[in-house]
Amino acid sequence: MKKEVYQVLIVDDLPDTVQVLCQRLKVFDYLKVLPVIADSFEARSFMMENKVDILFLDMDMPGMDGYTLIKSLPDPPVVIVCSGHNSYASESYEMMAMGYLDKMTSHEKLVKALNRAIRETADRMAMRVRKSPTLRLRCMEKRINLLIDKANIYVAEIMGKELTVYLKNEANQIEKLHSNMSLTELYSELPMQDFIRIGRSYVIHRRAIEGYTRTKISIKDLEIKISVSAIDYQELLSFLDQVE
Repeated sequence: MKKEVYQVLIVDDLPDTVQVLCQRLKVFDYLKVLPVIADSFEARSFMMENKVDILFLDMDMPGMDGYTLIKSLPDPPVVIVCSGHNSYASESYEMMAMGYLDKMTSHEKLVKALNRAIRETADRMAMRVRKSPTLRLRCMEKRINLLIDKANIYVAEIMGKELTVYLKNEANQIEKLHSNMSLTELYSELPMQDFIRIGRSYVIHRRAIEGYTRTKISIKDLEIKISVSAIDYQELLSFLDQVE
């Protein structure tokens, strides 16, 4: 799950020393480089009110060092430590920083650190989406976006480009909706402990599985039997063995 543009902030109490880095970052068209902030407390206030994806951080800051700054944020951005010495290596490790760079680092090292940071940003975004209890589903029947409780999704089936989603509420009533969302997109937003993808055509909630053989899955309350490949069968066994 990648973004088109990533918000990048540089925090350094000596802004002039990072101007070269700032200009180098502006070359990457997928980065929006924000004005450098020289004060840790100002940086904290800014990040509490504004989205920052990647933070280039000088650890040796007056008043509040970089490590304390990151620990004070409830949802810190992905960090690349940018320092003239390596005395903060252990703190960088604890923060799971994506790089520890000299302010005049090589282009190759800068690109590697950025690539790691972008992958980490994508992973965090995907995790947040999966943890959300709801998702937006474009309903073709009503021609509106519906906010769907993920726990109500029972089975999803793709035929051609049309996605059919079976919803089952607490009263065990089943509703069928059609959407133009892809099955892959839907599955990427669902909690992996509750849903399994079978082949290219189906996503199934664990509570919908009535029984199975090496070649078929039977779905409760629906006259559906889903074909299972040998690989799907092994993944199904692992899925069902997970602690709910």
